[in-house]
Amino acid sequence: MKVRCTVVVLCLVAIAAPAAQEVRRGSPPPEVRAVFDALLGALNGGSADAWEAFAQARFSPAFLQRQSRDERAQLYHQLVARFGTVAIEGVRREGPDAPLQMNVKGSKATGVILLSLDAGSPPRIDDLKLAPDAPASAAAGGTAPPINSSMTSVEIDRGLDGYFARLAADDTFSGVALVARNGVPVFFRAYGLADREKKIANTIRTRFNLGSINKAFTQVAIHQLVAAGKLTYSDTLGKFFPDYPQETTRSATIEQLLGHRAGLSDFFGAEFDRAPKAQFASNADYFRFVGSRPPAFAPGAREQYCNGCYIALGAIVERASGMPYEKYVADQVFARAEMTSTGYPRSDRPEADIAQGYTRRGGSGALVNNLAMHGVTGSAAGGGYSTALDLLTYVKGVRAGKFPGTSGEMGIGGGAPGINAIVETRGEWTVIVLANLDPPAAGQVGIAIADALDR
Repeated sequence: MKVRCTVVVLCLVAIAAPAAQEVRRGSPPPEVRAVFDALLGALNGGSADAWEAFAQARFSPAFLQRQSRDERAQLYHQLVARFGTVAIEGVRREGPDAPLQMNVKGSKATGVILLSLDAGSPPRIDDLKLAPDAPASAAAGGTAPPINSSMTSVEIDRGLDGYFARLAADDTFSGVALVARNGVPVFFRAYGLADREKKIANTIRTRFNLGSINKAFTQVAIHQLVAAGKLTYSDTLGKFFPDYPQETTRSATIEQLLGHRAGLSDFFGAEFDRAPKAQFASNADYFRFVGSRPPAFAPGAREQYCNGCYIALGAIVERASGMPYEKYVADQVFARAEMTSTGYPRSDRPEADIAQGYTRRGGSGALVNNLAMHGVTGSAAGGGYSTALDLLTYVKGVRAGKFPGTSGEMGIGGGAPGINAIVETRGEWTVIVLANLDPPAAGQVGIAIADALDR
């Protein structure tokens, strides 16, 4: 029997419903909220083992019996591959016996997770699955990559080269793709133009804007400083910045900042669009801007994808380490992983190996340079640059144990106008796709390739 919750929508955002359906609004009961929190913690926990521990604690006995441990692990990898790091945007039910529809926003995609609860006290999850949608394996143009895990390296290289060549010819892909088996590249090629105005081609050494993939490096920095005893996850923003302009969010903890639950303002929006982009040349610049804007909600009130939270984490890294955020991650993350081409170049000081970003979001539908849409450098929330080979080196470093608190099974991505990047690891396979076009130019094909190799 499924529990008939009287509260069927968690009001994180307004969700429209057909007139014939009854959708009540409010805050969920604490026992239901606890299920949501546990689910998000397990999804963002970084390992199939953490997911299994969550399942044992929160799945109903009947659901545990219906699924094997391997099937539960497959479900976890499917959800992480689709969404990346997730936050809840809303939950609703379209009828008393219908499953809860959990609208999630991830670092790679948005979508719906269907969730049914039993009538126990506390309620347990009796069913959980990805809602039918555009399949993650559907790549650009609707054609799946012509590869599988039983192919030889030569066959994979040949199949993917033809696949990407067609996408590049249609102008739906421009960038670099790398597929590695046990850390050794079996496919590594570049397509399209790094600079359309100057007719400069992408190469395998071209550096691309990573978008939110940089959040993973900020997480590493925080974990390192916790391990070094320079901060704790319960430390607050106000401990390091007692004069932070927004008094409400001074109580936000590092744990809440990491989990997108601190309520800090984002920096994107009309005010940022109007601001001269030269004023955003360091994480400290972004932090001052975020601090000038009112919070979205009180710390801990809910989860909402939060670039401002990670900018604040970067500022905390500065205070705890005694050096600029950019220098800390260069010395303690990039150098430790032997990443030689990763950092925060300035867009107003052009470098020959940088891919310019191009977007169709300017209103005309034509591809235009995204230079005016972003600060002159990135931040702890995103916007640094790297190469596909450096990202493979990072994956190897994580798997070698260079960064405690991280997992060798990862799915991280980033996207913004003219920017898209993804890193997927599935067992022996690592898939890295970087593009200087709008999402989902890299993310969609990256997941499709990973799915094809994961069968």
